[in-house]
Amino acid sequence: MRAYAPAFGEHVLRLSIVSSLFPHLAHRSRAAFRTGFAALVVLIVVCALLRWQAALVAVSAAGFALLFVIFLEESDVYGDDDLPVGVMLLTASLGVALGVGWALWTGPIVARSFYTFGDQSAAGILLYGAAIPTGGAALMLVPALVVRVLRPRHLESLDGFLIGSLSAISFTAAGTFTRLAPQLTDGLVASQQDVSSLLIEAGIQGVAVPVTAAATGGLVGAALWFTASVSPRQKPKAVAALMLTVIVAFVAYATSGFIDVAQPWPPLQVTLHLLIAAAAILAVRIAVHLALLHEAREELSRAAILCAECHHVVPDMAFCPNCGAATRASSRSSRGARRLEPQPPTHPAAEDV
Repeated sequence: MRAYAPAFGEHVLRLSIVSSLFPHLAHRSRAAFRTGFAALVVLIVVCALLRWQAALVAVSAAGFALLFVIFLEESDVYGDDDLPVGVMLLTASLGVALGVGWALWTGPIVARSFYTFGDQSAAGILLYGAAIPTGGAALMLVPALVVRVLRPRHLESLDGFLIGSLSAISFTAAGTFTRLAPQLTDGLVASQQDVSSLLIEAGIQGVAVPVTAAATGGLVGAALWFTASVSPRQKPKAVAALMLTVIVAFVAYATSGFIDVAQPWPPLQVTLHLLIAAAAILAVRIAVHLALLHEAREELSRAAILCAECHHVVPDMAFCPNCGAATRASSRSSRGARRLEPQPPTHPAAEDV
């Protein structure tokens, strides 16, 4: 528990957004992404304080998605040896299309729930609080399921994590922009709107929602591809793990739905959403850690490799023998670039014999 597989020196239960949602990053890149995420949060808060409604909508919908795309570029996961570009485009396109469609269909229904909560029946509360949020959670995983059926070759659990996260982030970003776009009719600056309500909206839509989506999508995606990599003897346990991850995702979204329908004190509402995001981060850290520990691996080569975490040249093993970081917590292209092939033995020249 004290040795999180993708990141040297971190506890498995450490609440770290960067090493949890961007597990392919090398140690030297994590500080930059922590700064980037902090800058995103500051930008969202500044837009809310200045009532820059148009900028707030844009940053809330696309800010975290843009950071995730930068992460994909930094971790070098594109290419024939890793994730084909076509697979990533298919995942993102399906996510955007489903997100827009779902938001257009359910937006008016959800809006009515904020005005009729006191008069709702138990069936209405279940509809607004559970059915719609879990339906959205199921739809945001459809692109990952489609790619899983297509079965691109050479994929590992962390590849599934990337596909699942991209699927959920694309769906969520498109849905958020579609739901918030009508606010732009009030102009670029919401001069009449209360700053506190904008801050609450920013905290939920710009931070809690995309983080929860990335974590739950990555959780299910990693489990989907983990089931394909284990031995037949371990298959029942892998399937059970997959079902557990799906239940976790649905519970997270149903809880968020009930919180929104109940409309508690606004600071409490955003705090509860952030707590759900934190729980999702811990869940995906545990899932990624276990997947890296237990998924089947190819035979080890006789090569040496430069560890991306501790920067020591070590034998090419499943885990670095110096720091313990998982070798698979990086793209195949990165591994190939850092691998040092064994040199053939040299023989003395004939005249030296």
